[in-house]
Amino acid sequence: MPTFQGATIQKAIDLGLQTLGVARDQVTVDVIQEGKKGLFGIGKKAAIVNLNPRVVETQTQPIAPTKPKHHRPKKETTAPKRDDQTAIALVQSYLEDIVRELEIAATIENTRRGDKVWFEIATDKEALLIGKHGKIINAIQYLAQTEFNRFGKSKWTIMLNVGDYRQRRDAAVRRLAGKTAREVIARGAAVYLDPMPAFERKAIHAELADNAYVETHSEGVDPRRYVVITPKRR
Repeated sequence: MPTFQGATIQKAIDLGLQTLGVARDQVTVDVIQEGKKGLFGIGKKAAIVNLNPRVVETQTQPIAPTKPKHHRPKKETTAPKRDDQTAIALVQSYLEDIVRELEIAATIENTRRGDKVWFEIATDKEALLIGKHGKIINAIQYLAQTEFNRFGKSKWTIMLNVGDYRQRRDAAVRRLAGKTAREVIARGAAVYLDPMPAFERKAIHAELADNAYVETHSEGVDPRRYVVITPKRR
């Protein structure tokens, strides 16, 4: 499992491919650490990736002999009743508890728009709830989604917003998509973006869906799943 470092994920991958003398489609990439620029060199960290050869499984598993089945009486279990409104109320209470523990004065309102339930938080201390690069708000949103999935009946997506952060972030992600697409076209090679949440990856895919020169797909496993933008095959 070779490990390679670079200033960015892209540079670490390029170094690994050059060192191993293989093409990109011959390996899979695991992001171990994202690169950080730091401030005036302080806190700077290199991006670290593992390059693993793709293995095609050809072995066949032997068929285990069948054993006689012993019929046992089924235990009667009562599954908890799922209810969307109850689940939303529990998420609301969960978010209020977090804000209270952080000693932040805030108001939280929720509204459903299609298959998404938005929880809008208004506060004078937005930075404390958003965190650097949105890590705090994304982590809280993930936990809120887990809470809803436990008790909700519908497959709704929970979205957490502080002020207009999601709108600003969505605009930034779409600008990144356009900028990276131009880089891919100029270089004629794939570019690997940093890991991001599923809804931000979807924005990248949607922004470039009609681009005649590039195409996108995702690789990796959450929470380190990332978008790859490649030249479109002709």
